[in-house]
Amino acid sequence: MQLLPRRFRLKKKGDFKKTYYQGKSLANSYLVLYSFKRPENKESRLGFSVSKKVGKAVERNKIKRRLREAAKLHLHELKVPFDIIFIARPKIKGISFSDVEKNMVALLQRAHLLKKDE
Repeated sequence: MQLLPRRFRLKKKGDFKKTYYQGKSLANSYLVLYSFKRPENKESRLGFSVSKKVGKAVERNKIKRRLREAAKLHLHELKVPFDIIFIARPKIKGISFSDVEKNMVALLQRAHLLKKDE
């Protein structure tokens, strides 16, 4: 298992805030997506958030791992340069990895953040 490469990670609190407040949002019943077009022309970065409403730490970490893995599978399809945040909703708790991936891709397509949408 390989981690999401560092250059694709959204880590700083300021970057999260900027994406929340200046970006656009879309949602479905399992995930909320925030996207913000970056001024620099670098790689797109991804951030993940799972609140305590979803469950205890073990459950939240499991969901974050699934979200990161699903995102990693579609990194090469992302348009550049965007900061993207996925927020898990409590309903995500019992669904399979393939459903997590389908919902993530559906949101990315609705937001026109995938290259094949062009």
